[in-house]
Amino acid sequence: MVAAMLPVTVGVGAFAINIAYMELNRTEMYIAADAAARASGREYALKWDQGAARMAGKNAAGRNSVGGKKFELSDADFSFGEATRSSETARYTFTKGGTNPNAVEVDIKRIAGSANGALTSIIPYAGFSGGMNATISSRVNQTEADICLVIDRSGSMAYAANEKAAYPPLPKAAAPTWWFDQPAPTPSRWRDLAGSVDVFLKELDKTPMKETVSLVTYSNTAGADVGLTTKYADISAGLGKYTTKFSGGSTSIATGMTTGATILCGKDARQFSTKIMVLMTDGIDTTGSDVVKAAKDAAAKGVMIFTVTFSDEADKTTMGTVAKTGLGKTYHASTAADLSNIFLEISREIPVLISR
Repeated sequence: MVAAMLPVTVGVGAFAINIAYMELNRTEMYIAADAAARASGREYALKWDQGAARMAGKNAAGRNSVGGKKFELSDADFSFGEATRSSETARYTFTKGGTNPNAVEVDIKRIAGSANGALTSIIPYAGFSGGMNATISSRVNQTEADICLVIDRSGSMAYAANEKAAYPPLPKAAAPTWWFDQPAPTPSRWRDLAGSVDVFLKELDKTPMKETVSLVTYSNTAGADVGLTTKYADISAGLGKYTTKFSGGSTSIATGMTTGATILCGKDARQFSTKIMVLMTDGIDTTGSDVVKAAKDAAAKGVMIFTVTFSDEADKTTMGTVAKTGLGKTYHASTAADLSNIFLEISREIPVLISR
C-alpha cells in the first residue's frame, strides 16, 4: 500500500508546491505592477509627458523580478486615460484616452509568446507542461485636490527679501513719502509672492484634474479673501487688491491656518478631495498664537500642510514642525527666484493614488 500510495503522495506534493509557486509569482507580478504604475503615474504628474511616464514605469518594472526573471514592459503595456469617481466611497472608473487623461494603467503579462513568457512550474509536472498565462493590472491617478493658500501680508512683506524688515528705515525700494496703505514697493516680498502664486496657478491650470483653490491672507487677523474656486483669476485678483493698497500689520500665523482649515473642511469643499494647505510666511508669529496647535487641529481634520518660509528672518524651525505635523513638506526661499521654483514644485506635489 505504501509503494502504491507513494507516487500519488509525491504527485500531490508536487502539485501543491507548484500551485504555491505560481501564487508567489502572481504576488511578485502585483508588486511589479504597482511599482511600475506608481513610478509612471508620478512622472506623468510631474511632466505630463507620456513618453517620460512610460520610461519611468519600465525602469521600475525592471528592478523587480517574477519567478527569478527581471521583468520587461513594452509601450503597449501602458494605457493613459481619465479616472473619475462620484463620491468618496465610490470606485474610480477608467476610460482610456479622453481629452484630459489623468491616470496611467500598467499591464504586467506573463503569457506564452510574450517577451516575458508564461509562468512555469518549479517542479516538472504534466499539468503544468505548457506553463500558465497570467495578467495583472495596476492603475494610478492623481487625486482631486482642494487647496488653500494661506499668505502672510504683515508689514515685513513690504521689504525686499535681502533686507532686514524693521522700521525705521522704510523699505529701500519705497519712495521717501511712502507709507502703508499705498501700493507695495517694487521690489518687495509681497510682489515676489504674488508673482510666485501666479506661477503656481498657471501650473495647476495645465493639469487635467479640477483643483479648486482658495485664498486666506493674514496679518493681525486673517480673512477669507476668496473661497474655493476653479477661477484662478479670482485668486490673483484677491492678492492684487493688497498689492494696490498694502496695509501691513502683525503676524498671526495660527489665525491664518485656522481660517484656511475652516474653508478646506467647509460646505464648499469636496468630501472626497485631498485637502492641501500651502502656508507662507516671511517672519515669526508676533501675536502669541499657538502655531503648532493650529497645525495639529488642521491635521486632525485631514489637512495636508506645506510650509514656505521667505527671507532669512523666517522661523524655519517652527514651520518645519508645522509641515511635519501636517504630513507635508517644508521649503525655504531666500530670493524671488527660489520662491517661484518652490511654488512650481508644490503645484506638482499633489498626491497620486493606486486606484486599481
